[in-house]
Amino acid sequence: MTNILELNKKYPNGELASTEGDKELRYKLFSPLFINLYENKVVYHERFTCIIQLSDIELTPERFYAKARLHLVIKPAPRRHKPLPETWEISANWSFLSLDEGCLSMYSGWIIWPDPLLVESVEKLVLENKLDEAYNLTMGKK
Repeated sequence: MTNILELNKKYPNGELASTEGDKELRYKLFSPLFINLYENKVVYHERFTCIIQLSDIELTPERFYAKARLHLVIKPAPRRHKPLPETWEISANWSFLSLDEGCLSMYSGWIIWPDPLLVESVEKLVLENKLDEAYNLTMGKK
């Protein structure tokens, strides 16, 4: 099964990094990344960085969709006065989901790291209260 690192090696010229691209190709390449997740978890960033658990994952030729449940916070949103949501939904039209080094990103939206080994490593660090190290494995590389 292909992972993000393999995709980066196979497509090094940025053809999957543009903000709008070939929907069929991205569906073919990105949808398998959501099949073999670590306990259905991904690292997620959108103003805050956390691990979320996905459910009701839908992978159609048109889009990716999932319900998200907050699992562990890595870095809270700065200046946020309300608590983080416990659940929300994420989705993306494949055309606008792009490959960015070790993650998938949505133009002007969220970033996720679906790699099972990375997610497991980040979760372990968070549970050991090594939040900076966990952050550096993901957003720290951006």
